[in-house]
Amino acid sequence: MKTNTFLLIMLLLLLAIGLQSQTLPEIQPGIIGGLNIANFSGDDIEDLDDAGFTINNRTLFHLGLTGTTNITSNIDLRGEIALSMNGSKWKVNLDFEDEDFDTVPFTITHNIYMIQVPVSLILNVPLPNSAVKPYLGAGFSASIPVSSGWEIRALGEEEEGDYTDEEFAELSSFVIGYQFNLGLDFNKILCEFRYERGLTPVFDNSYIDETFYSNFKFLVGFRF
Repeated sequence: MKTNTFLLIMLLLLLAIGLQSQTLPEIQPGIIGGLNIANFSGDDIEDLDDAGFTINNRTLFHLGLTGTTNITSNIDLRGEIALSMNGSKWKVNLDFEDEDFDTVPFTITHNIYMIQVPVSLILNVPLPNSAVKPYLGAGFSASIPVSSGWEIRALGEEEEGDYTDEEFAELSSFVIGYQFNLGLDFNKILCEFRYERGLTPVFDNSYIDETFYSNFKFLVGFRF
């Protein structure tokens, strides 16, 4: 809990830099979106891997609004509010002693829609005589799951459900994470690669308390 509180304070401090400084110019709004190569990581996932599960990425989406303001000549503060889809797919062959079959493919697909608020400090690297401006960034994010579910497939049958204590595992109501940004800015058009990882667990469950989201995002944006 102390770690979560510290991370939340850091996120709020980053926001306060942009809100309270009297020297910052107006915020430049924009849009950003693209692919989210989503998965889970952590000790629980490693245990599943050791047990014979195959943990697969899912190619999902990310779409949001951005606000960028300049702090110094080469440093920006960028905030974002986005709908980001997270999840993972777990596969395993279950062994059975049966006359008709020996093993049964078993798949669990996880879907989690999250409202995400990442805040990053961006270091711009101007190139001489070039309109292309590479940048690096890093920061923290806060995420709130707004819709979620799981799907199980086995023996040609499908079953769907939500994350609850009775059925699978309840989701955390609030997740803190961090991100690293690497991108190019060209005449207000952004092309960005972003790595994200959760610092607090996805599930609020004592048996699944070491599962974190782990995403690679390929994004394109435009600042107005």
